[in-house]
Amino acid sequence: MNNFWNNFWFKEVPPHGLAIVRICLGLYFLFYAGLCAPNVSMIFSNEGLVLPLYETTAPSWLSIIIMPPSPQIAFALYLLLLASLFCFLCGIYYRVATSIALLLGLYFWQLQLHVFAASFDRILFFCLLILLFSGAGKTFSFDQKRLTGSMFNWEPISILPHRIITLQISATFFGVGLQKWWLPDWVDGTILYQSFISRWGSPLAYWYANLPLGMGHYDFVVLLVKIIQPVVAVGVWFKLTRLPSVLLISVFLTLVASMLTIWWFLFIIPACILYFDQESVLKWCRRHISSSIPEMPLNSTK
Repeated sequence: MNNFWNNFWFKEVPPHGLAIVRICLGLYFLFYAGLCAPNVSMIFSNEGLVLPLYETTAPSWLSIIIMPPSPQIAFALYLLLLASLFCFLCGIYYRVATSIALLLGLYFWQLQLHVFAASFDRILFFCLLILLFSGAGKTFSFDQKRLTGSMFNWEPISILPHRIITLQISATFFGVGLQKWWLPDWVDGTILYQSFISRWGSPLAYWYANLPLGMGHYDFVVLLVKIIQPVVAVGVWFKLTRLPSVLLISVFLTLVASMLTIWWFLFIIPACILYFDQESVLKWCRRHISSSIPEMPLNSTK
């Protein structure tokens, strides 16, 4: 039992799965942050919507940090955020870049507290914080190329960050799935139909809602969702059901993005690679990414 516990939480594994998550998440962050580019001064500077809360309660020395800056400073900090995210993506001075991205992300978030942090914002911040200490820059990175001569060289890392991120994903699906069983709005398919014809609905959802399907169809789909979400949250932890569960998660999130334009959770799909055996991920990378990837880590005595 003790060996199982130690292997589950602390064994050393290849870093390739986590590096792939880093790259995918970096691309996601750059796209997400890039959407703000046309409105930086309105969202993050003193020319936009400013909350008066800090103006009367914060000491003067702190107001320099928490009050909205001028448009010029806001845009300079925004460019620094994009640069840090690019370095995070490429593994350039990985920990420094990730720390800057975290701090600037928190800074920009507190400037727009009128928006509040949605659940996907909190999960994104949580994953970025875990990745800071994870060793996700130990391969497929410019740091590795700078230090060892090849970006494909790698060093083993602890599996603990994998476990924390995957447990968070499972807890999210399991909790949301159970929540639907007791929330009165989810007792039938009405909420799904109304969502399809609401402002969240995409053109595809509008088309789907106009099909002569009947409310019984939506009742069945909602029941299916209420069953699938907690089931896949558990199924990803067992070898026999892992791949079907990951496929169901991917299909579900893709449908939510395409039907309801709620695309912010799509980053979970590449993160599902962390559920798989990381030695198998290494073999997959050697077959499909580059045969130059060493079978063994640096300084291996085997």
